[in-house]
Amino acid sequence: MKFKDFIHNFFHDKAFRTSKITHVTMYYNYIWATAKIIFGVFFETFFFVLSGIYTILIASTKRVFHNNFRQVETRDSLKKFCKMGILILAASAIFVIYMSRLFFMDYTYTYNKIVGITIAAFSFTELGISIGGLVSATKKNDYLMMGIKCCNLSSALIAIVLTQISLLSITSTIDAALYNAISGVCFGALSMLIGVFMIIFYKKTIKKLPEEGDIQPTI
Repeated sequence: MKFKDFIHNFFHDKAFRTSKITHVTMYYNYIWATAKIIFGVFFETFFFVLSGIYTILIASTKRVFHNNFRQVETRDSLKKFCKMGILILAASAIFVIYMSRLFFMDYTYTYNKIVGITIAAFSFTELGISIGGLVSATKKNDYLMMGIKCCNLSSALIAIVLTQISLLSITSTIDAALYNAISGVCFGALSMLIGVFMIIFYKKTIKKLPEEGDIQPTI
């Protein structure tokens, strides 16, 4: 595609713009996930390793969208939508299981001010990207587009938790374990519900769609 055509489509085709932005943020997710895993290993904080794994799964969800956008038929699109839902459900379930352990142990994440602010800044950026993707996604009846909206919403919910943990870690005067556990489980559970909704939606909708070979051409 010529650069001129790309610019025209980017500013005039909302679905095309969403696809390209998703492609870019997918790589951002992979890079950010790697950074979180390295940080978690270096500081011996398993939460950030887990958060990195979650982010990798979200990036994989975006890859499903990008690799199949406008390239699959309706039924295949719906199946990819279900695959995205399964990835979101699995990632969110792992996140909830880990965060729930904070109810039974007194553990508070504490970092110095520079590290805490840096983590919060990147987490807030991730939150902004997720919300931006949620708002920019088109409202057309496109299953893959619906899937990426659900993915962005899930990512935004988890980013809120990570931002909170980072900000509360700056001060050592607050025992934030309980607050982090509550927000982690609540927002993680909401993210799980998104995945469950996608799977249920798939099961109900796939039954109503005709087989691709049964679709009669219009005259």
